[in-house]
Amino acid sequence: MAHPNRLLNARILALGGTSGIGFGIASFALSQGARVIISGSKQPKVDDKVRELQSLYPNLPTESISGYACDLSDIENMEKNVKELLDKATDNGTKNLDHITHTAGDMFALPTLANLTVSSVLAGFNVRFLTGAILAKHIATGNYMDFSAKSSLTLTSGTNSHKPAPGWSIGSPWGTVVEGLVRGLAVDLKPIRVNCVAPGAIDTPMLQSFLRKASEEDAKRFRGEGNLVGDYGSVVDCAEAFGWSMRDRNVTGVTIRTDGGRILV
Repeated sequence: MAHPNRLLNARILALGGTSGIGFGIASFALSQGARVIISGSKQPKVDDKVRELQSLYPNLPTESISGYACDLSDIENMEKNVKELLDKATDNGTKNLDHITHTAGDMFALPTLANLTVSSVLAGFNVRFLTGAILAKHIATGNYMDFSAKSSLTLTSGTNSHKPAPGWSIGSPWGTVVEGLVRGLAVDLKPIRVNCVAPGAIDTPMLQSFLRKASEEDAKRFRGEGNLVGDYGSVVDCAEAFGWSMRDRNVTGVTIRTDGGRILV
């Protein structure tokens, strides 16, 4: 039997798809012949990234890639915004999604034990955890995704949830709670599959922003000694992990690590 391309013509919604890992997922899915909808917080950037993806795959029909803004940082209106996004991505529930990936995150200072506040601790759960929960609520209605092992939702944590770096007492649980949510959702949304990807240091704009604040010596050491492969992971590598979650219909409720062996260092 010839091996099937399980993403061919699949409809995939990539939250956080305008940059970094999310953009890599969108590019990967298009390379497999999927139909991709990306989302980001600002429509002009979404439009720019749709055009960039179209330029990377000029032979694909223009309808293979589209995008809509959804501001996940607007907590008071998050549920309304997410539902509106799902309505747009499915043509008001007439074209169900096969897969949803959620890599969106907000950038803010990581609170230390010395300067944390209640609000600064809770802020880290907003986009990462709450969005996943709201997505699951609407998936559970059956209006946007078929109840089948062919369908999947993939969230994102990080290796600091398993091996916290110094100063990550507060940041570590932001990913850990997502992994707990994934296990619960795998049970409650069955047979829809729910998984989590935990990236290590992946060469993204967010990582580069972090490195600009580090000393040259620390950045060099972080790159060469932070894992077993001696370098940062690429967005291309990380997208493969999300691809596994989408394509393997026997995997659910797990956290997939793509970290170059950081846990073993």
